[in-house]
Parts: sequence; C-alpha cells; structure tokens
Amino acid sequence: MRSESTPVRGYGLTLYRDQDGHDVCGFLDGSPVLVPTRTEKTPEGRRIRFAEGKRELPQVGDIFCANSETAGLVRDALNEKFGRERDAVNAFRVVSANLSRRQRYLFLYVGIANMQTGSVDTVSFTLEAPDERVQRDGQAKFGRFVDALGLTEIADSDMLLGRAATMGGTGEARIFRRWLS
Repeated sequence: MRSESTPVRGYGLTLYRDQDGHDVCGFLDGSPVLVPTRTEKTPEGRRIRFAEGKRELPQVGDIFCANSETAGLVRDALNEKFGRERDAVNAFRVVSANLSRRQRYLFLYVGIANMQTGSVDTVSFTLEAPDERVQRDGQAKFGRFVDALGLTEIADSDMLLGRAATMGGTGEARIFRRWLS
C-alpha cells in the first residue's frame, strides 16, 4: 500500500527594499495556502519558489512558515532588526554646542558626530526670533532634539555634550529619536 504525502501549506515571507531603500520583510501572499516547491539560485542568493494550488507564483520568497502566528513573529522580528540596523547607521553623539546671538536672534549650533563613520555635521536651532512663529518652530524642533537625547530640561548647552541619539531623514526633514545601543 502506497501512501501519498500531503504538502505542507503555509505562509511565504520575502525580504525586499521598500521605496525609501530600507530592508523590509513582508508576506509574499496573505493566504495560508502556499506550498514551497523548490529553491532557486538568484543574484541575491537562494530563494524559495512557491505554488498556490497548481499555479506557481511569479515571485520568490525567502522564508516559509507553516502557521500565521510564527509567520507574524518572524516578520515582526526581522523588521525590528532592520530598524535597529538603520538606527545604528544614523546614530550620533553630540560633540559641540555653541550659542550665537545675531541682532534679535539666538541660534544654537550643535555638532553631531556619526558613531560609525566619525563624520561631523552641524544642526542649528532658532531659540529666539522677532517672529513668534519662527521662534516657536525652532524651540519645538529643539525640544524634540533634547527629548531624543533623553533630557527633560536643559539649563546649559554643555549638558548636550556626549549625549547620543539617532535620526532619520536629512536636512530640515530630520527626525531625531532616542537610540539605545
């Protein structure tokens, strides 16, 4: 008597780069009916070919999970890992802080050194300005920066020195976040 094996059905996950160039893990297909059929060698390495019923999917995946809970945990864990790696690349330490008064403006220039490359960049904050909106925006931006450094209030700019954080975005679109090494 010959028994026929039943293929294991489950979820396929794939690793890819999103529109911003970030590594991401996502479901290849949201249905639990995928069956891994074979592995293929691609320029990115070995990938899994999946079938849905008798139809082979045009996309290839990287991970197969037999149940949705495991697939969700794996996806979340990989996306968290990728996020930590992005944060580490953008982690910085404050190396200088200088106040500058020009007419009725007060600026704070903060030197930040990338922790991986050592390259130094300067971010500036408008703390006082004759225009209330400019001052409010500058102080709000500085407040988010101070919060990312783990401070609740600041009495002297020297309190910033040696503090670390991470950031996303560039130029005026920078978003500062706490960073735990």
